[in-house]
Amino acid sequence: MGKVLFMGKVPISNKHLDKKVRKSFDYVFVDFDEEKLKHELEVQDISLIVVYLTGIPQESKGELARILHDISTVPFILTGIRDDLHKYFGRTEARVLRYIKTPLLFSEFISEIKRILNKVDQQNIDIEQLYEMESKVIVEKTEPKHILIVDDDPVVLRSISNMLKGLFKVSVVTSGYAALTFLDNEKPDLILLDYQMPVCDGLQTLKMMRSQEALKDIPVFFLTGVNDSQMVKDAISLHPQDYILKSAGMEHLLEKIEHYF
Repeated sequence: MGKVLFMGKVPISNKHLDKKVRKSFDYVFVDFDEEKLKHELEVQDISLIVVYLTGIPQESKGELARILHDISTVPFILTGIRDDLHKYFGRTEARVLRYIKTPLLFSEFISEIKRILNKVDQQNIDIEQLYEMESKVIVEKTEPKHILIVDDDPVVLRSISNMLKGLFKVSVVTSGYAALTFLDNEKPDLILLDYQMPVCDGLQTLKMMRSQEALKDIPVFFLTGVNDSQMVKDAISLHPQDYILKSAGMEHLLEKIEHYF
């Protein structure tokens, strides 16, 4: 099986990408750079190129269309937000095999690439037939899951938000009271709730949620920096979906979220 070449800024850490992808297929990664792309195509057995449009400067996207058009020997997948995909859909003359809209669960993203890669590598399939079957289709499975992050630490908020925003719809608030106000208008698919916050901590916030019919069933992950047995008992009594130590790291948190969904 040939390799997949990822081009652009993939919205996930290299460590997590490697852990998830190596189980499915081999890959290489290059930034948006025509010379690097051509070099990899010369020295590697590349079967499929996946271009992640988010993060590529607007002024460079016209150049990208030319690069796609000039490389005709390897099929492309374009992935990115709806607006970018619709700008390319029907406009670029490149041989784009598939359009994948993000945000999308990373597991779904990898499954879709693996499915197409398997077709590309089939010895008995003509590449022209593959284009007929796959080309000009935008993958839109489900709307991205909505995650609300509640934490009074701006560094934690920024770190978690940056990790998740390419995969999920993300909202942030800095207090328990702000979370309850937010929930008056929107119901996220999951709340990441800091345990230790001033005035109204995570435990009080979840107690108030559980007391309201409209909010009691919203899934909650407790996040805490302290491994205290009594805190764990108090939290578990309110039946959160998970209880996660911040010290376990961002990769652990992302795995827990993906597993939950």
